[in-house]
Amino acid sequence: MIDRYKNLPLFEWTPACRLITFPPGKQVGIIRQVAAKWLGHRSSRQADAYAIQVDDEIQERFSLLGILPLERKRLSEEFWNAVRAEITKQRPSSRPGGSAA
Repeated sequence: MIDRYKNLPLFEWTPACRLITFPPGKQVGIIRQVAAKWLGHRSSRQADAYAIQVDDEIQERFSLLGILPLERKRLSEEFWNAVRAEITKQRPSSRPGGSAA
C-alpha cells in the first residue's frame, strides 16, 4: 500500500527557482560614483553617452543573472531614480541657502 504513494507527482515537484538580487537602488557607493562621473563630464552629450554605457552594463549584468525583462526594467528604473536624486544632492547649486552656505 505504501508503494502506490511513492510515485505521486507531488513528491517529484520542485518549486521554481527565483533569483533575488540586491536592489540596485540601494547600492549607495555605485550610485554616488555614477552621479559624480556624470556631473564630471563637460557636455551633456558626454554625460548622456556615459549614462547609456552604464545602463548597457547594468542590463547585461541582469541578463547574465537570468532576470526577466520586466524585472530588469523595474530594477533599472529604481537605480536611475536613485542616481538622479544623488545628482541633485551633489550639484553645487542644490545646497539649501545657496552655494555660500
